[in-house]
Amino acid sequence: MARRDDIPKTDSSEIEALIQRLKQSNLEPRDAQLVERLLRLVLSMASLIQHKNASIKRLKRLIFGPSSDKRAVTGSSTEVEADIPGEDSEQQSGSDSSPVTTKSSSSDQKPRCSGHGRMAASAYTGAKVVICRHPDFKAGDHCPDPLCRGHLYPVSSPAIFIQLTGQPLVGATRYEQEVVRCSACLERFTAPMPAGVTPEKYDATCDVSLAIAKYGASLPWYRLARMQESFGVPMPESVQFERCVVTRCR
Repeated sequence: MARRDDIPKTDSSEIEALIQRLKQSNLEPRDAQLVERLLRLVLSMASLIQHKNASIKRLKRLIFGPSSDKRAVTGSSTEVEADIPGEDSEQQSGSDSSPVTTKSSSSDQKPRCSGHGRMAASAYTGAKVVICRHPDFKAGDHCPDPLCRGHLYPVSSPAIFIQLTGQPLVGATRYEQEVVRCSACLERFTAPMPAGVTPEKYDATCDVSLAIAKYGASLPWYRLARMQESFGVPMPESVQFERCVVTRCR
């Protein structure tokens, strides 16, 4: 990447002075007008870039002019072929058969199915949200590009990545509480549980999941017990029955 010092710099007043000298020179008026338009284009591009309100599409339209491709308007390949020189006689001779081929080709195309099974990120309402902060940049920092003088600012819509993982119907979390003991009185001191964790083995969500699997999805207890055992979170049939009774009594 070129350094900032290697970029040639030209003041707008120098270009204006060059335009005045071109008008007073012995060049033909047509050549002088062409050079003047090119210099005016350079001034306009420099002004747009300095104000940072020009997109690549706008600069492309400014330099090359508006697009003349008819395919962007009609979307038909037959009309584009009509503009090719040397094919007028062939198209005139076969004008009667062209509509038939167009209709037959359009009828053979099958309609595409929309969606293809993809779900929007907003559909995963039960997904766990993890905020990822950038390790190197934050809002207000200078742009890392050495040729840019801008600053970074937060974007309202973050980049979203959804990862689907397999898990048992009833999960488990193992809390290992640190225990220290006095060497003299042998008193034990146990570290407290994290904030928001209730000292109950079976959470209310566990009971609700078991009740929905049994009475909502008609999943037998022995099948659920085998599945939970394969995930490393055992849930015997008798425990499932007791938790469903507790749920109905609430």
